[in-house]
Amino acid sequence: MAKLKLMDREWASFFIGGENGIFNIEATKSGIDKNKLKTAKDGKTPYITRSETDNGINLFVPDEQMRKYKKDDGNVITIGLDTQTVFYQKNSFWTGQNIQILKNDNLNYWVAMFLIPLLKIQMEKFSWGGNGATLGRLNRTQIMLPINLDYQPDWQFMEDYIKQKEEEKIKQLIDYYTQQATDILIQTASITDREWKAFPFNEIFEEIQRGKRLTKSNQIEGDIPYISSSATQNGVDNFISNEKNIRKFENCLTIANSGSVGATFFHHYQFIASDHVTELKLERPNKYVYLFLASIIKKLEKKYSFNREINDKRIQREKILLPINDNAEPDWQFMEDFIRQLEKNKTETILKYYNTMVNNEKSARGGVAHLLKDYKWSAFKISDICEIFSGVRLTKQDMNEGETPFIGASDSNNGVTAFINNHNASVDSDVLGVNYNGSVVENFYHPYQALFSDDVKRLRIQDYQGKYAYLFLKTAILKQKKKYQYGYKFNAARMAKQKVILPANHLNQPDWERMEIYMQRLELQKITQYIKILHSTKSRILINN
Repeated sequence: MAKLKLMDREWASFFIGGENGIFNIEATKSGIDKNKLKTAKDGKTPYITRSETDNGINLFVPDEQMRKYKKDDGNVITIGLDTQTVFYQKNSFWTGQNIQILKNDNLNYWVAMFLIPLLKIQMEKFSWGGNGATLGRLNRTQIMLPINLDYQPDWQFMEDYIKQKEEEKIKQLIDYYTQQATDILIQTASITDREWKAFPFNEIFEEIQRGKRLTKSNQIEGDIPYISSSATQNGVDNFISNEKNIRKFENCLTIANSGSVGATFFHHYQFIASDHVTELKLERPNKYVYLFLASIIKKLEKKYSFNREINDKRIQREKILLPINDNAEPDWQFMEDFIRQLEKNKTETILKYYNTMVNNEKSARGGVAHLLKDYKWSAFKISDICEIFSGVRLTKQDMNEGETPFIGASDSNNGVTAFINNHNASVDSDVLGVNYNGSVVENFYHPYQALFSDDVKRLRIQDYQGKYAYLFLKTAILKQKKKYQYGYKFNAARMAKQKVILPANHLNQPDWERMEIYMQRLELQKITQYIKILHSTKSRILINN
């Protein structure tokens, strides 16, 4: 099917309800006050309210309710009278007060997904109280819709358009999650049908050479990629044509020494390298082996930061785990074959190796849980394992709108309460933001640069950096939440003294590496579930086409 475009269609205005409207709009049949509901732990029927979240579902209740109430049928759109919330309800449901039900024989999930954004735009003119989305006001409201040759709403186009958008998004998500799964499988040596061994860089790569400094002012516009320490666009920072005082490379990897430290990319083309990256070249260059190695080398990001670069001596000493053959040498053929399998069918390859890993762990040690099950745990003061920094007070009146996340004492949206253009001493990244006021003890990991409220403390793990270590620590800190309430702040002094229970190594220090592997395996478990769901959804769309 050719790509469908909204601008290729003629549009016309239609009343939402009323005699000539596209919907039959009725008030809910039930409208049960929550305190009159019959509830049960095994309730399966949605109870819809005017909530703005969870598709309006407040809870699930049994089908048996008071006789005077009638359950509403599914395949309808619901609108909250005062909150102007708009949702599609696939299955039958009970409701709270003030819910309007919109019905149309042409409605289905995909048509509803097309209509709901248009309805939401119109709902913005209504408000809480005397100007809510009443039946009369809804009947008089109009929306623009694509039309067919009979000047009627083109329901088929709406359905096909959303299906096409869903297919595009599902493909993007499958690509994203399979790449995430690939990185975790390789980085954690989770391909369990192979032995793995650590090798220093200078045994793996024939050539390890840093690029050469070239300032912006000395760069001449051209067609040759200039590779620097960016973590995006394959490290390409510019396109230049310089020929003097430069270093050119081709068919190799680059690793960022500073800036986005550890960012690793394969370049099959000729390029010029800045002094912020180092070239890594194999004796026998191979695209597929390079792609395998790039996933492993990325793991070095957690060891370094903007303040600690990978200098020439460190990179020579660095070691990476690689699958080995019967001679205990790097199994280059396996690496190539693995990446080739991914190119043919990413999902099938990921699930194959994941299932092998899970089956091995279940038979030998009991699944992912075995990673911590028999491990030694110890109590650590937060101040003994983390540096603690304060945020800076910034009132709403003093905020300038911008793109930098501002972290407040919130329990949602990863703690981000605004996007600003201010600057102060709280600017930071790769830290845990812990609320000591407001939603006390709630905490989030921030890999990106952000500003922090004075209600949020920043925690930086001492002598270790890594996303998954922070995610493990986040959960350990959350276990202390019940100790602190709004009247009992999690202030700096209490935070410093607070102990958390963590896995410990033989030196009785936090075993951050073990925690990271555990969290990565959990993430891998979830990713494989998402991939299966996405493929199932994709199949459902194809069947309904």
